[in-house]
Amino acid sequence: MQDLIQSLSSCVQHSVFVSSRLGEIGPNDLRRYYLRRRWNDNAWMLLESSKLQIRDEHIADFVHKLKLVLADYQQPGTGRVGNGLFLLMGGPSTWAYPTVVEYAKILITGAAKLGAQRVVQLLCEWISGEPLRYRHYALLQGVNIDKPIELPEGIHLSKLPTSSSDLPATLPYYNPTTTVTDYLGGVVLSVDYEMDHALYAPKEGEGQTLDTECRGSVTAAAGKIPGLSFDSFCESMSLACNGYVDWQVIWTDYGELGAFYHCHSGVNYKDRSGTYKTVGCSQERLNKAREIHLMLHANKERKKSLDLAIHRWIRSKRSGSDSDKLIELRIALEALYEIGGLNEKGFRISTYAAWHLGDDFEARRTCSETLRKVYDDSSRAVHAGKLKHTAKDEELVSRGQDFCRMGILKSLEEAEKPNWNELILGMRS
Repeated sequence: MQDLIQSLSSCVQHSVFVSSRLGEIGPNDLRRYYLRRRWNDNAWMLLESSKLQIRDEHIADFVHKLKLVLADYQQPGTGRVGNGLFLLMGGPSTWAYPTVVEYAKILITGAAKLGAQRVVQLLCEWISGEPLRYRHYALLQGVNIDKPIELPEGIHLSKLPTSSSDLPATLPYYNPTTTVTDYLGGVVLSVDYEMDHALYAPKEGEGQTLDTECRGSVTAAAGKIPGLSFDSFCESMSLACNGYVDWQVIWTDYGELGAFYHCHSGVNYKDRSGTYKTVGCSQERLNKAREIHLMLHANKERKKSLDLAIHRWIRSKRSGSDSDKLIELRIALEALYEIGGLNEKGFRISTYAAWHLGDDFEARRTCSETLRKVYDDSSRAVHAGKLKHTAKDEELVSRGQDFCRMGILKSLEEAEKPNWNELILGMRS
């Protein structure tokens, strides 16, 4: 390992990096720019795609040593290497199966930024079967935190810096829906990912066409949270925090892997919601979000109706006017209690929910009266009428949302769907 470090370090010192705009730059200057890079850094944007130049005699010793350690990952006959970095990040097709010389130059480029010792350490990990590690990020809206929190599976909530000069370089430079103001102090949700096959031996006779069968399996959050996506986890966070939580921008941060060659990760955007109240998230609530997510994934029999109820409940927390909130809440309640037909919907919802959620007469009466008024006003809202009960009780919608949330969470915990007709006759599950 030490011989590899010394040989790679010598290659770095004999390297020059050429930028079409800035000309030649030495490895020490490149490393300095790399370590100091920040979001929207014009100098680094010009340098990150610079090309390595090094003479053959200065790379020969490192290539010789590299051939020995990569013997198990070379294609028979051609000696080409299966490059997992390409499978993960893409790049020119020639990087899919580079020669040992070409792979050596990829490592030299990385070492100029990370240091020879760190690159050799990563190489040894990949040779021993360690995966490529990176993260997916989402800028959230609707949630705030007092301090960084995380789950042991590899889910993290943190805050971005409040100064634009301190924003990390891996943030997307431009998008049509987000400004620098959205980034400053913004809450980001990140998930740890791994991909197998950092190195592999290409099949015999394989050309330059990528063999997709060699793509390693991708694992999110250590594989311990099935069905994980930013959409699904934001829904669980909404229920856990009792508010509207959604993502606004999604991107990939390859971390140290991005030092080996320049690549652009995919970025997805979502229009920012116009009105919502920000809710706080604590470690307890993040733990609850994981619990809700796992229950949702396991509760497949009722998933369709619950999905609609959750989706509409979240929209009721986001909507601006009371009329919009009531309409969304009405649909959520109808989906939750599976109310079909045209008759007595308000009565059935208020009755089902009262028996579902109330443990005694007073609790059932409070729930029934609240949801009866909610449904009555939602009918007025549908027909553009004046809201009767909400005008007298400004907390009515909020209480209705709370009862709906209680019903969703209780339904997730139930092993079987209740028989609503039996329930209202006193049959308790």
